[in-house]
Amino acid sequence: AGAAGAWCGEGLMAGSDITVNAKTSQPRSRREDEATEIDSLLDGCPRELADALRETGQWEALRCRPWLSSGALRSLMRSLQRCNVSKLAVQHREAQVQEECTYQLPQVISWSELDLDHVISAGQVFRRDECSSEKVWQMRRGGLQAIRQGKVGIVLLAGGANLRLSCSIPPIGCQKRFPDLPSGKSIVQVLCERIRRVMAMCQRIEESKIVPPRPQIPVFVMTSRLTHRTVVDHFEANRYFGLSSRDVFFFEQSVHPAVSSYTGRLLPQSLGGEFAHAPGGPGQVLGALANTSALEQMRDRGVECLHVVGTDNVLSRVGDPVFIGFCRELDVDCACKIVERLDPEEALELFCVKQASVITQFADIEEAACGLDPAEAPVDALEARGLSGSLCYGGVIHSYFLSVSYIEEVVGRPIKLRRVPRIIPYLDFHLDSVASAFVQMDGVSLPAMSSMVMEEDVSVELPQAANAEAMTPSKKSESSPASGVLPGGWPAETASQDMGCQRALMAAAAEVRANSRSGLNDLNDAWRCDVHLNSNGPMAVVRVRGATRGQSTLPQSISAIGTLGWRSSVAVEAGSVLRCSLVIPSQANAITLETSVLDYFVYTDRAVAFEVGRAGEFAPICEPSGPHSPTIARRALSALHWSWLIDAGFVTEPNGKDDLRVEVSPLLSYEGEGLVPGNSSLPMAVRSPCHLQSQEEMDEAADASNVPAEENVADGLDTRLFYLQEYPQRPEMSHSHKPQFRNVSRGIGAIAQPFSIGGGGNSHRPVWPV
Repeated sequence: AGAAGAWCGEGLMAGSDITVNAKTSQPRSRREDEATEIDSLLDGCPRELADALRETGQWEALRCRPWLSSGALRSLMRSLQRCNVSKLAVQHREAQVQEECTYQLPQVISWSELDLDHVISAGQVFRRDECSSEKVWQMRRGGLQAIRQGKVGIVLLAGGANLRLSCSIPPIGCQKRFPDLPSGKSIVQVLCERIRRVMAMCQRIEESKIVPPRPQIPVFVMTSRLTHRTVVDHFEANRYFGLSSRDVFFFEQSVHPAVSSYTGRLLPQSLGGEFAHAPGGPGQVLGALANTSALEQMRDRGVECLHVVGTDNVLSRVGDPVFIGFCRELDVDCACKIVERLDPEEALELFCVKQASVITQFADIEEAACGLDPAEAPVDALEARGLSGSLCYGGVIHSYFLSVSYIEEVVGRPIKLRRVPRIIPYLDFHLDSVASAFVQMDGVSLPAMSSMVMEEDVSVELPQAANAEAMTPSKKSESSPASGVLPGGWPAETASQDMGCQRALMAAAAEVRANSRSGLNDLNDAWRCDVHLNSNGPMAVVRVRGATRGQSTLPQSISAIGTLGWRSSVAVEAGSVLRCSLVIPSQANAITLETSVLDYFVYTDRAVAFEVGRAGEFAPICEPSGPHSPTIARRALSALHWSWLIDAGFVTEPNGKDDLRVEVSPLLSYEGEGLVPGNSSLPMAVRSPCHLQSQEEMDEAADASNVPAEENVADGLDTRLFYLQEYPQRPEMSHSHKPQFRNVSRGIGAIAQPFSIGGGGNSHRPVWPV
């Protein structure tokens, strides 16, 4: 008993140790009851799977077995085998082991020392604000020269599920509504247009009158099973945002099962066997590149270094020539950008120097640059301040420099995983008796589940308007009880390669959060909404408009059966119907295993940090509210671009409102250069809100025929490389192996949508087509 929490946290709830069987009047211990339950649930499982489930306590994922058909049970077992719970348990135990090391504040190096043949060592920090304009110009010129020669590649991190932001369809970089820019662009589009601007800047570095050809920068986009379809569709629907289709490559990072932070159990996403998974963090980019043909593509194209950036920062300077020139001039293996932290509790990885004891004849202490998660950092490091009052340790933003040779050297070395708390919605299955008002189970008398459910089965009515406002519990009407599943009635589900069930539940949970408001005195820990289970589909329909505040686990939940002293087999004999609810936690309820790019910094003494200004390069969107919210990010972008216009001499006319909405197209200016009032398409005066476009954008908008056609097309067939993935997996992910004519959209018709919205006042939303 309690094995489920043996490696991930607390065990099961405490209960009575002895129960009495009403029929035989013989005492039986709780442990004997549980052993009988485990044996019945594991009966028929493959021996290796049964042993793994018994040892790790994950046998509780089979509590729904009595309600599954034989085909659905086989699907559930295959899903559990893919989760590899034995390996997962070992990884969690290893992640909980504390390292014996200390952390030290990194040393800030002045640029004057660098000019005097300074020796680079691990963890040194260089501040751009303290660098002279001549030095900045020199580093920018060196970076543009490397880009022009084809030695630089770009990696966009678009595999995250945005679990903190609770985005409806991840990733956040492909959503236009979150930045809410005047142009209506997504962050991915802004980043791609900045790459195009860098290409244009490379053409002007030569003093000769002959304009050199525009360089081609390869762009590698990392996705995951949760985001691959959304990211690829976003690029294809917008014709790669003006980039050459030959230069854009997609590759996937792996996902790992997430477990409950309270019980250590897998989090179900469907009745037939899909469990919650989460990407393994940005540190997986090295392994993901090595597992595909990406590194081979880089060698063939002559790429020597990579600039890795996230897609959640609207101010990210992707392909920054100053940063690239700085790293190449110092000949470092890896580097990262850091900013000044505003608050000790800000969720930014701390850049520091790790000191660990070693036994060698040369030194007793080994120092290496690393990143320290704020949840694991000591309080004195989080709150340490300098003489100026600012926090001493800088925060790492997702902007890294990596040499290709260093990636090939360290990609196979062991990296310690981190246990990161996340908010993940999941399904809670509970019983509903159809036999009688009371169910007698091993001498324990429990009220029928139907009455308990029906009392709280409330539907919240909303005005049938196109822009319905937030959900309010003022108008309530009784609704029909949620449909359930009889014993053995749930059929087999079709396996989803893109985790369609989890993506659909995330979309439903995001809508519940967007339409619901909780009171200040509301102490409930989750939102719950009924899920109608239709065995004929099979299909599940989430009633998002009937969401109510409640507990994350009901007394009749099958996950709590063991705490009440009765078994699911007895419930089946009593004729209980299995019902389902979607649980949307308000606090972190899951633990995921992740890595950071800085975890690979420990293998070299040539890993440094480049500190940049926060106002000019850091405005992330990863939280619904607070300093990393979409509103703050949009204001930061508007303030930066407004300052560009003022410095360029534009006549600025504020609109008298606090919310400034100004945007300068990345195709027009990268960091404020090239802005001349009255020149070309630019006006003399600007007034908020405004969006300054380049002449190229206006020409494309006026004439759609100026959009470049797809390349590498022979005989009407699209034959270009679609994404970097091993060939046996291509048919499963994108159907790109099939020849398609130019007038046929790639794979759109073959991919089922995660959910569809009914017309008019339909409040039932199907989100789980299987």
